[in-house]
Amino acid sequence: MSDTEQDKYMKQLEEQRKAFEAQFGSLESLGFEDKTKHIQHARPDSNSSSDEKSNSESDISNSELENNESEDSAYDTNTEDNNEDVEEDNKLNCIIPIKAADNNQEKNIKKPKIIKFSGPSDTYIAPSKQEQKLLRSGRTLAENARKIAKLQQLRTSKHNTLDDEDNEEEANIEAENLHNDVALQQFLKESHLLSAFSENDKTNSDFSGVSLTLETIGNENDHIQNNSNQLLFQDSEIIGKARMKTLEQRLHNLSKINGHSKKINKLEKVPMAIRKGMINKHLERIAKYEQEAKEGGIVLSKVKKGQFRKIEATYKKDIERRIGTSIRSKDMERTSKRERGLKINTIGRSTKNGLVVSKADIARVNGTNDINRKSKKSKSFKRHGAKR
Repeated sequence: MSDTEQDKYMKQLEEQRKAFEAQFGSLESLGFEDKTKHIQHARPDSNSSSDEKSNSESDISNSELENNESEDSAYDTNTEDNNEDVEEDNKLNCIIPIKAADNNQEKNIKKPKIIKFSGPSDTYIAPSKQEQKLLRSGRTLAENARKIAKLQQLRTSKHNTLDDEDNEEEANIEAENLHNDVALQQFLKESHLLSAFSENDKTNSDFSGVSLTLETIGNENDHIQNNSNQLLFQDSEIIGKARMKTLEQRLHNLSKINGHSKKINKLEKVPMAIRKGMINKHLERIAKYEQEAKEGGIVLSKVKKGQFRKIEATYKKDIERRIGTSIRSKDMERTSKRERGLKINTIGRSTKNGLVVSKADIARVNGTNDINRKSKKSKSFKRHGAKR
């Protein structure tokens, strides 16, 4: 390679090095040795040696000219030139180890370590077992990244919950609130039953005895001593009908989740006339209840079209078991498709070949019943012919 080509090659290497440092940082900051700097230090030495060689060559050429002039002094000049070449070679050999020693001294000098927060970290973090499983699963990198992020969130949440006592207290409070919400919803659903059956029985309307089991039954003394939340077994607190109805209502609500609606809402067998009378009587009771509420200024909740309003008589007489919760004909009207647009009396029937219009349609539009007349005439003719 010539000097010009070598210079071009070195320039290209220098540009690559600058581009690499602009993107990733210097090699020394990454923990590697930059050998290109040693090459740059050595290059001026090589240039000086080449200059010395060129000077020596010029000296040799001059000496040769002098040798042509005088043959006697040829031997002396040759010996002097040879001695000069030997001295120059010795100088070059001496320069190289001195430069190498300087480079070693530069390496031994401790420099401050530059840390770039924006750059990539030098420390290698090995992937966990879960991450390795995700990589082997054959899914896309985006899906794996989402799952890894979810796992990290779960880990951080677990650590936070274990470390922070405040989070534990909040979780306990939320659980208590949920439990209280469920109890409140059950009480609101069963409040009609309690109010309906508490008038006849001289008992507390807030307790139905549904939650009473063998585990919750305790002695009075234990309850007083331990101050526990156990319910006491007292005959006066257990309401027979209210307990039975509330249990039945809860089972009915549970069966609605996965059960068949026809089997769940199946009515008792009652004669049709008696059932109609029961429905009419119940509608009269509901109308009376709504009228009293209207006169008293009480705003009642809305009821769906066709459904019976739930009043005390529905629970006391258990009438829903016989007449149901709504009128079937009105339910069909409510669930049927709503008629959209105008009713237009169309003519004929449309097919893929076009509109097909029959003779009857034409006669209907024109207002003539020629077809009916012809049919009547043919029938009368047959009758008269048969009589003859």
